[in-house]
Amino acid sequence: MQKTLLSLTTVMSLLVALSGCQPKVEMPTESNDRQKVEQNNKQPLSIEQSKPAVVTEPAIDAKICLALSKSMEKIDDTSKIEAIYAIQKSLKSCLPTASNAEVLRLLKDYQAMYERFLLTNETIEDKNFNIVMEMADEGKKVPEPLLKTLNPRLQYLIRLVEDDADVRVIYLGEGYYEFTHDLQAMADIFTPYLRQDQKAFIERMAMDNQKIFWFDAAIAFSLQELIERAQFWEDYLARYPKGYAHQDAKYLFEVYRYLLLFGSENTQWTDDSIHEFVAPEYRPLILKLARRPNSVLARDAQALLGFIALSDSQRQEKYPTSSIDEDGDEMSEWVIARYQKAEALPLQSPWETGAKNCMNGIFCVENDTEQ
Repeated sequence: MQKTLLSLTTVMSLLVALSGCQPKVEMPTESNDRQKVEQNNKQPLSIEQSKPAVVTEPAIDAKICLALSKSMEKIDDTSKIEAIYAIQKSLKSCLPTASNAEVLRLLKDYQAMYERFLLTNETIEDKNFNIVMEMADEGKKVPEPLLKTLNPRLQYLIRLVEDDADVRVIYLGEGYYEFTHDLQAMADIFTPYLRQDQKAFIERMAMDNQKIFWFDAAIAFSLQELIERAQFWEDYLARYPKGYAHQDAKYLFEVYRYLLLFGSENTQWTDDSIHEFVAPEYRPLILKLARRPNSVLARDAQALLGFIALSDSQRQEKYPTSSIDEDGDEMSEWVIARYQKAEALPLQSPWETGAKNCMNGIFCVENDTEQ
């Protein structure tokens, strides 16, 4: 018995001694975890890495989704909002069991359905259309006698706006109005069942296209927002090099890149001579963009700042320009400056190389180029 106790005591002593010799295990700190997350966020993701957050089982009732597509096709500019509510309810049963391709198809069907639902056919009899639409856009209640001057469908849609249904009025500029709906709410129905790259693309389109892009030939949002949009698409292309709608994302990046350098017909970032920014906040924004690491946008910003800094004589030396045009007329300072800028910043307009509409809805659509 004494030998047994002695043996046990010896073994326990050895175990204690050995445990004291083991190196301490360091617990990961919060800062280390954050560094790893930030590092991972900068790495390109494969499509396999960007699976949807919701894990779906194989389709258990494909008939629900099939019937749903047919139900969406029936909705048009004579339908009631209750039909859309029924579609939304059915989607809750269909989407968790749908394949990735089916989810995207249903999303496109849903967007097309809403476009048909919001179609209007105002006529010359609807002489008060703009007055009513302006009131609805401003959140004002339209008096019943005034509303009754519009056709029945317009009356119905205006009442939906006033009842806070998913219908709203948007002003397009130049006296034009139209009905729209909440694109983000639409995206939120479908994105839990999509890959991360698809989700990122669609959510960004929903956010940006909720507002108008053009307003009377001017860019309808600030330079700061324009830069932020351009940076998003540059980051998207880097993060998802083989991601969803890659060519559309590339086109969007080129659109924002071009607008950053050249503006639009009624939006210019610099004065006529391109020596000064027209607003004091523009220079700091471009300077900050010029410091963006590993960025095409940064190189563009640096080139723009470099051109602005050149004197007229330096520009003429680097980019010789005749003061007389091909018709024998004298060219203005405005024309000469823009000709030289185009020489210094040789970026082709994306509208010359592509024919896409990416400024409405959550998908890019090929424009019909046939006249």
